[in-house]
Parts: sequence; C-alpha cells; structure tokens
Amino acid sequence: LQGSDPSPLADRHLTPSQTHAHERGTACRGGGSGAMVAEDCLGLAGAAAATSMTLLSVLSLLDVAFSASVLRGVAESVALLVCGLCCLQGETRIFYNYHRAVEENFGFALKPLGRGCAYLLGGLYCFGLRATLTAEAARKGGSSSSFFGLLWYSCCLLMLVGSAASVWMYRGDRRTQAMMSQNSGMADLDAYYISS
Repeated sequence: LQGSDPSPLADRHLTPSQTHAHERGTACRGGGSGAMVAEDCLGLAGAAAATSMTLLSVLSLLDVAFSASVLRGVAESVALLVCGLCCLQGETRIFYNYHRAVEENFGFALKPLGRGCAYLLGGLYCFGLRATLTAEAARKGGSSSSFFGLLWYSCCLLMLVGSAASVWMYRGDRRTQAMMSQNSGMADLDAYYISS
C-alpha cells in the first residue's frame, strides 16, 4: 500500500459529473433524479463497452488458429486486451494500484472523449475484421459459427454504443464546466486582482 489514505477515492481524478454524483450519492440511495439515472446508464454503457473490448480480445485469441497470420492475431488480441483494461480503469477505477501507470501511459483512457474514440475505432475495426474473415471463409467454401459471430457482433455493437455514451458524457462534462465557469467568473476575476 503506497498511500497514507487507503480509501479508493484518495487519488481519483473525477470529472465534474462524477464529482457531482459522488457528492449527492447514487440514484439507488433514496430518490435520485432522472439526471442521476442517465449518468448511471452512461457509465454502465461505457463499462459494458470496455468489458466487450476485453472479451473481443479473448475471442480474437480463440480465432487465431483459423487466421493466416498467428502473430497478427496475437498482436490484435493483446492490443484489444490492453485498451479494454485501460478503458475499464477509466470507466470504473477498478484497478486502484494501476491507476498511476494508466494515467502516465494511457491517458486517453481516463477521459470520456478518449475512451469514446477507442471504442469507436475498436468497434469498427472488429466489425470489419469479422466481416472480412467470414467473407473469406465463404469464398473458400467453409462456414463460420453463428454463435461466435453473434457474440462477436454483439460486442462490436456494445462498443459502438459505449462510444456514443462516452461522447455524450464528454459533452455533459463540457456543459457543466462552462456553467461552473460562468457562475464563478467574477470570483476568478477578483482572485486574479487580489493575488497580483
């Protein structure tokens, strides 16, 4: 244990909406508003997208035996796994001991817009990859598993939904920051003249 405060909130860098949600409590604790439920749903969609990216890395690893290049398949799987776990850290802060490493090396995963871009690129790439592999198998006269394809495309769809949720969360954070700066504009101006 490195820090003096063992609580998981000691070193968290919260967005304005996460800070507001933490101060008011969750919607499950006594009469949350509709905005709190919407924020919870956005967070849940983002966590589902990160989990889907991690699951796609496992599915990609299972599909390596059937691909032409094993090294390419392993590299794709590792890239999806690392991005998925980093985005999961950004969404949930579940890996407390690795937060600083993620912050220093994968900073995009801690910002909603960065996670949204990662989900979008990963989802579109995996969608295209599966479509290409299925078309190639059909051209050679083979077939692919319907269940595997359904699971693969479901994960891709969750990543695209998570991308939209992350971009929406980014938009909400920007709106909250703009309103906070408008409300404290005069106080900041007074603080500037007093400090100089």
